Amino acid sequence: DSFVALTQNIITSHGRCQRTSTSRQWAAPHEKACNALQLQLGTSKSIMRNGHGVISSLQRKSSIIILDNAKDDAAEIMHSGTNNNQWQWQHYFSIMRPITIIQAVGAFLVGRLVILSQQQQQHDQLRIIMDHASILPIIMASLSIYLGYGAGMAMNDCADVGVDSLHDEKQNRSIASNAISIRDGWIFSFVISIMSIAFAWLADSMNSPVAGQTMMVGGLSFIGWTTLNLLLMAGYALGMQKIFLVKNILCGFFAISPLVGATLLGDVQLVGKDITMKLYQLAAIGFPLQISREILKDIEDVKVDQGAKQTLPLVIGKRNSKRIAYGLVAIVNEALLFSPYYWKMFASMPPVYAISVAVGVPMCFIASRLSLVKGQKLLKKSIYVLLSGMISGLLIQSSS
Repeated sequence: DSFVALTQNIITSHGRCQRTSTSRQWAAPHEKACNALQLQLGTSKSIMRNGHGVISSLQRKSSIIILDNAKDDAAEIMHSGTNNNQWQWQHYFSIMRPITIIQAVGAFLVGRLVILSQQQQQHDQLRIIMDHASILPIIMASLSIYLGYGAGMAMNDCADVGVDSLHDEKQNRSIASNAISIRDGWIFSFVISIMSIAFAWLADSMNSPVAGQTMMVGGLSFIGWTTLNLLLMAGYALGMQKIFLVKNILCGFFAISPLVGATLLGDVQLVGKDITMKLYQLAAIGFPLQISREILKDIEDVKVDQGAKQTLPLVIGKRNSKRIAYGLVAIVNEALLFSPYYWKMFASMPPVYAISVAVGVPMCFIASRLSLVKGQKLLKKSIYVLLSGMISGLLIQSSS
């Protein structure tokens, strides 16, 4: 009886193996284990047929060993399948560049905090209280931006799969390595784009003084800005990135675009000239820094981009391109160090902005002395340092 029960158990396990092995994520890693399971199952059935239910002690022992091994294989397959599904979702998450796109959310928060801080200074009698009614739209907008920029990254991976597969480092990306198919990548991009628009609608609705309506600046609402951004990202992925200098300009625009989104939440009547000027000053930092990073990345990709894109290094050479990139970084650093506007805008006690500049500016200088790959990565980290100093300074201002 125990032998029959064990056999029935392994038949059930084998059935699961057959059903699940049809999916792509199971087929490759578990085909061998499934075949072994089938062989063991056939052996146990043969023993039962030949013995007509009467099995010698030796046969019984060997059969039980076979079945125990088969059960272990089946358990391992099912456990590996669970892990494989988790790994598959990690692949999808990775094509969003989950760390990189925090920059976009950070830029939005800086812009939003600058607006709130300025409004508070102008209307002390109407002191801005950061309660749930004002925080929720910001959270919804931040989620929308995060998903929207993640969708743009995923679109770019789908469009660049041919080029990325030739790159030493990028060939390990989820789509370039075929861990995710191009079709599934596009579907994923579409789904999170819809989610981004949905969160943008929620942010607009929560923020509007009239339920269900959206607030507009110059004919553009936050949901309209989100949709426009997504369309530009799709256009970038599908061909605009191949046009000389358009790639760099668009990347610079995407870096400062969240500042535009920041003006579309809140009391738009209070977004006056002072706030507009401060946002321009912020854009003057973000735009050239992002362009410099893109130029450095283009220098890295010069071999694989030949014949596929028209980038600055392909036109004027790698050395001249590097000079331009770090020249832009130098201009930004000089502005951060010597312009009184930024020191006043982010002034706080403790002086977190001053600390971020003291750390971030030397990082930029060190990046210019490193290899291309290490240099542009360190430059990205310096942007995070400066963003964190700006956000912290503005938060301290709002709470004081």
